[in-house]
This record gives sequence, C-alpha cells and structure tokens, in this order.
Amino acid sequence: MFVSAFVSATLLPGSSELVLVASLSSYPERWLGFLLSASLGNTLGGMLSFAMGWGLKNYAGSWMRWLPSEKEQQKAAPWLRRFGVWSLLLSWTPIIGDGLCLLAGAAKLPWLPCLLIMALGKFIRYGAIIGLTFHWF
Repeated sequence: MFVSAFVSATLLPGSSELVLVASLSSYPERWLGFLLSASLGNTLGGMLSFAMGWGLKNYAGSWMRWLPSEKEQQKAAPWLRRFGVWSLLLSWTPIIGDGLCLLAGAAKLPWLPCLLIMALGKFIRYGAIIGLTFHWF
C-alpha cells in the first residue's frame, strides 16, 4: 500500500485507490493501517515532487527540461502566493496535485507547512475512499 501510494504521488503513474480498495476487500479489519500507510506514502511522494521543484532545476541542467520553465513558474507564483500552502490541500488530485507539489517547491514555499497541509489533504482523501468503500461494499 505504501509503495503504491508513494508512486501515485509522484510524476509516475500509479493506482493507489485500486490497491486500497482491493486491500480493504481482503482485509477490512486493517483499515486503519491502510489509511496510515497510504497517507504516509502519498505524502512522502508529494514531498519528493516538492523537493524536485525546490532543488533539481538549480542543479540538474538542461536534461531536466520537463520541469516547469521560469515563465510557467512565474504564472503559477501569484496563485501560489495568493493561496500559499493552503493550495496544497488539493495535492491529492490526479495530475494537478503532482504539478502543484512540484511548483510549490519551485516557488520555495516553506516545507514544513507544505508537508502538514499535504498530509491533511491526503489523509482526508484516503479516509473518504475507505468510508465510501465500506458504505458501497
């Protein structure tokens, strides 16, 4: 569960929701462990994207062209400044969340508040998935 959630929070494709639902169907009594594992893995994966935005562009050179350009960062900066770390409550969203974590790092937002807000959003998300899984199945 942890690995699936970690990978899902990076720029790599993942399917942590499916792994979570499948795990719950086999071991419903372990829901709390799944919630904590998925939340931790997804948060750390988001922080990896954050760290990549923070530092890699400065050190990796031209082979890191897939990172947002300076112009793209300048476009996102006012939005990130307006909402600040609270924008990371949406870090759980597919595709958008990965880029949001990366841009938050590139904008040099403070890491500890970013970590806490990311963790909160991801915990709520996985909690909702678990609740809906138990409700529907």
